[in-house]
Amino acid sequence: MKISFDYDGVLSTQRGKMLAESKKETLYIISARSDKKGMLSTAKMLNIPESRVYATGSNKAKIEKIKELGIDKHYDNNPDVISELRNGILFK
Repeated sequence: MKISFDYDGVLSTQRGKMLAESKKETLYIISARSDKKGMLSTAKMLNIPESRVYATGSNKAKIEKIKELGIDKHYDNNPDVISELRNGILFK
């Protein structure tokens, strides 16, 4: 199973990091940020290889990447993103 997390407001929080640490599945970070550099230290801490960290540049591109990668479950704090995904979970 592939699980992805948005970064800002999700993996940037302690609760988000703890949720990711509890998962045994293949993890991805997929963000609307335009640069992934700021996410790499968290990825390293969570043992997510850089090749599974994506900075897509927009929410539209983020949604497309999630679908393209065949992500089974995506955690995001943006209800607009969640509403576009059949497998999205709103992170509050």
